[in-house]
Amino acid sequence: MVNPFVFVLNKISCALDNGRDKKFCGHELGVFVPTPFSKTHGATGSQSAPYPGLDVVLKDLNLTPDDSFIDIGCGKGRVLAYLLSKGYTRCRITGVEINPEVASVARSWSSKYSNVEIVEGDAFGLDFNDYTVLFMYRPMDSDAFLMFINLLEMTLTHDIRFYYYADGESGFYLNERPGWHLITREDIYHVRGRFIHNYPQRYSVWTYSPSA
Repeated sequence: MVNPFVFVLNKISCALDNGRDKKFCGHELGVFVPTPFSKTHGATGSQSAPYPGLDVVLKDLNLTPDDSFIDIGCGKGRVLAYLLSKGYTRCRITGVEINPEVASVARSWSSKYSNVEIVEGDAFGLDFNDYTVLFMYRPMDSDAFLMFINLLEMTLTHDIRFYYYADGESGFYLNERPGWHLITREDIYHVRGRFIHNYPQRYSVWTYSPSA
């Protein structure tokens, strides 16, 4: 059961994040949107990662102009907004979102950035050899996640870095898997005086090498 004190403080934290959205994007990006693709694709609803959480999860991120970053299940595009606000305007940034209603919001505010692309459709149809850094905020259930990892292992021809926020339900699938190397795995709950989740959420950072 969620602590009522934490619940209220988390609501305040979410409101602060939505204010940051509006300032940068002109839209609030944090409202949860259920998905119509749960039974057909194993998709979860659209929920935006909190900005202070992204500060923690992506603390070691250093994208160069040669990098290509993709947010798998990008929702309304908060992770993309976060990267742009950090000055990543020279590398390629992509968001893929299966829900057309949600993808249209991401496209509407990000269209003024020439290095950003929103792909509307199923992530399983993409060639991930086009990307060097992958991110996801649990956009799919555990079964779909395992299928996705199998797809990566069958198709990738170069090394990648993989950030998995909220990996508690399916991140274990990567444990001791050939080619996967765990860099860090930690819980996020209380960040810089803010309860950013109602209960601790785990994240992990990995590299994958198909030649390992």
